[in-house]
Amino acid sequence: MQMLGQNEIAHRELFALGDMLAEYGGQRIALDVMKRGGGKAEFMSRISERARGESLHLAADRLLGLDAARDVVEGYSLTRALRAAMERRWDGAGLEKDVSNLSTTITGMAPNGFFVPLGVLARDFNVGTANQASNFIGASVDGGRALDPLRKAAAIARMGATILSGLKFTLSLPRFSSSSAAAWKSEVAAAGEVLEQTSLATLTPKRCPVTMVLSRQALLQSDPALDVSLGRHLMKAIMEQVEYAALNADGTSDSPVGLRSTSGVANVIGGTDGATITFAHLADLENGPAVANADETDFSGYVVNSSTRRWLRTAPRGTNLPFIWDSTERPLLGHRAAVSNMLPSNLVKGSSGAVCSALTYSSDWSQLVVGIYGGGVDMIVDRVTLADLGKVRITASVLVGVGLNQPAAFSKMDDGKTA
Repeated sequence: MQMLGQNEIAHRELFALGDMLAEYGGQRIALDVMKRGGGKAEFMSRISERARGESLHLAADRLLGLDAARDVVEGYSLTRALRAAMERRWDGAGLEKDVSNLSTTITGMAPNGFFVPLGVLARDFNVGTANQASNFIGASVDGGRALDPLRKAAAIARMGATILSGLKFTLSLPRFSSSSAAAWKSEVAAAGEVLEQTSLATLTPKRCPVTMVLSRQALLQSDPALDVSLGRHLMKAIMEQVEYAALNADGTSDSPVGLRSTSGVANVIGGTDGATITFAHLADLENGPAVANADETDFSGYVVNSSTRRWLRTAPRGTNLPFIWDSTERPLLGHRAAVSNMLPSNLVKGSSGAVCSALTYSSDWSQLVVGIYGGGVDMIVDRVTLADLGKVRITASVLVGVGLNQPAAFSKMDDGKTA
């Protein structure tokens, strides 16, 4: 086998990634990164640069060429689209039809019903029930001020995860890993062979469907207040499930494989029955990627749940030392930290009971890739099945793939106690 230099290996990897992500300008970005002497970490961060710092659903829409928030402000109406689908007349919903057609054109995928900016919620809404849709019908109601249901905070987009949208086929991200190293030899000894192995992070689309039932009257009487509130709730509900999967899903029940279940992620073990979280455990989490030679980038940091943050705010680093969580922009060992209750606090280890928390760390969160297939949420309106009850059934689904481009850049602890 021909011996490859490390630069050539890195360039081949960047070229392969550029080809796989050509629709996002991957080839041009790969060439630019190579000219600058950068590596894969810079490439992945450049791919999702304009989406970083936004919530996941807005990032995905923006990468697709849509701006869900702007479309709503400028006249996009979810309920108008639903009425048009129910009545099979789109002449009064031109903007909504154009958004769906644009998504179809960009992605090359046709919806079963129509595409909408991301988000749906499994909930019944009826005009006659005060705590459901009737609270949003009437000229005096301001749907823009309606309180959202309390949901678990998103974290991965803020930490720097790579967001790709508009995908059509299963996406496989290649990576090289060396299985041997160069060695010193005598003047006439044969050169050692450097064997290179490749592997793939595969983003297989997984379907997340939900059903929502509205009365025909609610849909016909709906006004902008109901529309704004529904749209906001729907996006948050489904993207919460996407982020939960990216962190926790284990591949069962047709789910993706998230960070905590991915092979190759460093595992910090507290003890047989779990262990109270200490400064040393955080250092061990940080050390996992370092031992694997995973480069530390500006997107390094921890994601923990609220119970863990509370504990770290009151737990000292050692005798007569400051608390572990300090009051800076990089509160944990000089790294950024995000708090999300998508990470569980009720895990069981040995005889611990359901009291253990999960903690995660990455030297480069851009290596976590979330791919959204198609043009957003595929929504179908069934006006027949529940017609005798005066209801309309809406079935919505989104296809999402999750993968770690470099599992060695991540570490986890699943048995941390906070008391």
